[in-house]
Amino acid sequence: MKELLAFLSLFLFIGFSSAQQASDYFPSQTGFEWEFKAIPLDSASNPINALAYYRIDRFESVANYEGKNANIVQTKSGLLDSIIFQPYQDSLYYSTEGTNGYEYFSIKNIEGYLTILNTIVPSFNFVDFFTSLQDWYPLYQFASPIGDEYTLRQIDTTIFIDPVGNVPVRFRYFGTRLDDQTIPTVLGNFDCKKFVIQWNVKAYTVFDIITLSDTIWIAPDNWIVQDIIPGQYVDISILPIDPFSLLGLETKLTDEIVSVENEESIPTEFSLEQNYPNPFNPSTKIRYTIPSVIASGTTQSQLVILKIYDVLGNEIATLVNEEKSAGTYEIEFDSHSGSVRNLTSGVYFYKLQAGSFVDTKKMILLK
Repeated sequence: MKELLAFLSLFLFIGFSSAQQASDYFPSQTGFEWEFKAIPLDSASNPINALAYYRIDRFESVANYEGKNANIVQTKSGLLDSIIFQPYQDSLYYSTEGTNGYEYFSIKNIEGYLTILNTIVPSFNFVDFFTSLQDWYPLYQFASPIGDEYTLRQIDTTIFIDPVGNVPVRFRYFGTRLDDQTIPTVLGNFDCKKFVIQWNVKAYTVFDIITLSDTIWIAPDNWIVQDIIPGQYVDISILPIDPFSLLGLETKLTDEIVSVENEESIPTEFSLEQNYPNPFNPSTKIRYTIPSVIASGTTQSQLVILKIYDVLGNEIATLVNEEKSAGTYEIEFDSHSGSVRNLTSGVYFYKLQAGSFVDTKKMILLK
């Protein structure tokens, strides 16, 4: 009887361990695609629907990257009606070993936040500091006890803050596995492992300066199917530093993206679309359409003017000033080129004029 119980215990243990293998959660075949809708969140975590954009990820290949056997995922972001035609812009890197899922930490996704912090605390270069931390980290520890924190990285340093002087600061990168959760998606319900990954910064190892949280849901054979970073209002006047706000981001699977194959149409009306990405650094793309205009029995081109302005109404750049025939156009605005290379972070406007049509939209530069 004891031998039978021992065998059953071993069987159950092996079955439990097998179910926790990180590789069970990543798609097994290249070519797998994820389609997401991303909605920025304000400092109270309310959705800013006007700034929503879309993202497509594609499991492209398996190869060595920075010392690990990596699942390489190509990614691109853009507007709903143009993302299908865009080339992939970047790559994400994941790796699975035993019960741990690794992700290569890069500052690319948080560089905008770090740049803001550089302006708030100019005596410390957050971009350089976090660049030095780029590496593989076991973010998703599937066998970790629920509720237990696991430290990924901890660094103690000092930051000079006027007029306080040198302030001891602790940066801590850590994760926590939360209770498993079944979430509804456009592809059905997924039974997910749920993790929260956080960066915490403390002054004097006691006072919280800021905590950046990222809650992630991972489903078997599908990997990440939902990701929410809350927005927040940061008040650390105790140092003293002026309060500031950070946008969050809600990313969920979508079925709104529809493939288009060899289909061309002539626009029937003017339109000026929201730039993407937005906020941007250093460049962004602006898409607009010009409809067909017939005069005296012939199709006419139209004078199209597209300009950039600052919040005071000063003209910053002219992107288009020429005759255009009917069609859909896209142009890139690079804040690091030509006479605009010294632009500061802030709100700018772009204005399209074509015939009697005039439209203006807002965009945000985060350097």
